[in-house]
Amino acid sequence: MQFGKGKPSAGAFFDSDFSTLDSVLALALLHGLQGKNDCRVAIVTMSRPNLAAAGFTDMVERYYRGPAGNFAQVPPIGMRTSGDPGVTSPAFTEPFALKKTDGTPQFMNHVKLVRDTGDPNTLFRNYLEAQYDKNGFFILAGPATNLAAALEFRGMKELIATKTNYLVAACNIEADVASAKKVFAEWPTPIYLVDAAISFPGASIERDFVTANPEHPVIAAYRALKPAPSEVPAPAMVATLYAARPKEGYFKVSDPGTIVIQNDGHAAFTPSPRGNHYRLTADTEKRDKVVQTWVELASAKPVLPQRFRPPAADEKKDDKKPDTPVK
Repeated sequence: MQFGKGKPSAGAFFDSDFSTLDSVLALALLHGLQGKNDCRVAIVTMSRPNLAAAGFTDMVERYYRGPAGNFAQVPPIGMRTSGDPGVTSPAFTEPFALKKTDGTPQFMNHVKLVRDTGDPNTLFRNYLEAQYDKNGFFILAGPATNLAAALEFRGMKELIATKTNYLVAACNIEADVASAKKVFAEWPTPIYLVDAAISFPGASIERDFVTANPEHPVIAAYRALKPAPSEVPAPAMVATLYAARPKEGYFKVSDPGTIVIQNDGHAAFTPSPRGNHYRLTADTEKRDKVVQTWVELASAKPVLPQRFRPPAADEKKDDKKPDTPVK
């Protein structure tokens, strides 16, 4: 249970396969949003058994949690231990070869063995139980493998419904069609599916991230890509920004409906007033504002997480009142 004065910001449950730079940028954005008290990073989980990617993700988490970060303060990365490990991007391995001027490693890898990671289902259960009711959300930025498996875990569906408000999905449906079918058919909260093609400017990484900290792990990951992309397609960043700030009007939200995942991976949307699914698309007039917001938040210097925030006026009246997304 969360103890303290006032209800904390909503807990963010971030799941990805961490196969692209977009997922790392989304994680940086999530911590930037945490620094503004828009959310709290609860746990980060990975949907493929890839220790190298898990080690890099863990290092990014430790960077944002502060130099004292260890498994007592930073939850282990939840890593799936079965399936295809996939391709390992040099963005997740080459940064560990970098040295400081004194010859010591610039970044430390604390994930060497499977036991250095956590079981996703166990982490989901434990951290969901620690949330206030209706004070959390899920972000899916990869295959739906972990979330589909969670729905099979005893009592998890009810726990998700009780503790969270919605799922925002920028998922790679084709990578695991069966799991996507299950999630869209059975997930117990509203789902917002990202269908917005917005990219993050690579020049910002060399400019704004370097200004914040020349030894930022995102810079190292970006420079490891040869050639470094001028733009990074960023559906995971769309999902993250909407999940933490659903009332800001950054994107267009469809009327309710039902999304059915077809055998070829196509997401078929049928409008229905009784539906629990929504399509999230780009607003041309807000595109520049979205990118500017991404840059400001993702490149911000780490702010140590604050477990609690002062209660707002409406929370003093009703501490259990959930924040709901704009429909």
